Amino acid sequence: MMFRHHRLTTILQLAAVAVCISTAALTAAEVDEGGSATRTTMHHLHFYMHETYAETVMQVANGTGAPLISRGGVRARFGDTAVMDDALTEGPSPGSRQVGRAQGMYATASRQPGAPAMLLTMNMVLTGFEGYQNGSMVAVVGWNDVTASVRELAVVGGTGSFRMATGYALLKTISWKGVTAVLELDVFVRA
Repeated sequence: MMFRHHRLTTILQLAAVAVCISTAALTAAEVDEGGSATRTTMHHLHFYMHETYAETVMQVANGTGAPLISRGGVRARFGDTAVMDDALTEGPSPGSRQVGRAQGMYATASRQPGAPAMLLTMNMVLTGFEGYQNGSMVAVVGWNDVTASVRELAVVGGTGSFRMATGYALLKTISWKGVTAVLELDVFVRA
């Protein structure tokens, strides 16, 4: 009798392991609205973001203390908070074809002089990016040290063509003249 009980326990344990393995395999796939599993795909998006202080970026809260950085008429203090609505274009020129908007906010979250790191949260809404549903959005959040040559932020979600997105975004400052900056964005999205 003991032998049968041990054998039954072993069979049930193996069945539980098989269920766990099949469940883990399904978590690697996305589930569509109908409940069926679909494969995820890696996308590489490349565009440029154009930002002009007091035009496409508005400071909504003033920080405290001495400026951490002062460059071209822009001064950043700990706690400064701004809202942004920047154009996303195919090329670095402001006259390049617009493919969307970067909308969000950032706050100076570092008190280190000379290195004003920002907490950045933005939605990249695509309105003219070929091959993707109009209005699809990629949500990005992370630490943005504006003095670093390359910054990496996390893709934390999306909608439309990027529903349930994950990945990362690389930001590079191409130019920063006065109150205007141009950033190059390479976004790697799994959706």
